[in-house]
Amino acid sequence: MPDNAALFLQSEPGSYACRNMGLKYAKGKFIAFTDSDCIPEPDWLERGIQLLNQGYDLVGGKMEFFKPNGGNHLAFIYEQAFSFNQFKNVTQKGQSVTANLICKKSVIEKIGKFNETLMSGGDFEWTKRATNSGFKMGYGHDVVVAHPSRKNLNELIRKKKRTIGGMYSRFYKFYTPKQKLFFGLHFIRPHVSIFTYPNLSFTEKTKLFFATWYIECIGMKEMLKLDFGIKKVERE
Repeated sequence: MPDNAALFLQSEPGSYACRNMGLKYAKGKFIAFTDSDCIPEPDWLERGIQLLNQGYDLVGGKMEFFKPNGGNHLAFIYEQAFSFNQFKNVTQKGQSVTANLICKKSVIEKIGKFNETLMSGGDFEWTKRATNSGFKMGYGHDVVVAHPSRKNLNELIRKKKRTIGGMYSRFYKFYTPKQKLFFGLHFIRPHVSIFTYPNLSFTEKTKLFFATWYIECIGMKEMLKLDFGIKKVERE
């Protein structure tokens, strides 16, 4: 292990408990988050801190995907198309994934810890809590972290089930029956816009269209199971 690194063991389950432990021992003016399987660009911290010094309190950076060894091409183009839409997350929703997040420590001192009771979606909940409290978050188009795509369709389905749990806990379970109906119809709508995507062949677009529809239908089925108490939320 490098001399400037420290390893802490967390006995409590979940990534949010681990992040909170890291925050407990962090001493710097700036706090940076990423995931263990991610590869930040060499200037990642430098670029992110530049934006913080320009007046932002948090920076959600750009996510790029690479295909891991043995990875499936369909899973790779699916992740490129639908996963980690950081630009929209940051600029329209005021939230960010912690796979690429840098913030001032003063934000943590004001907002507090991650919610360890959440099974999934805790990164969105925490960053949204920060922006709702008046902290300013910017999108870093050149604050880049690379993330491996899931290797196959089964891994994408498992990911969908975990993220559905977060969506259910954060907002779906509070919806009225009418809101749930409209959400479900919107959620499983066929993504015909896939056929307008550039840089994909017609065969790739067709495969992506049906894979997306299939995964979304499984996700909605998972949501209904949670809503009817058939199963419990899976931990991220």
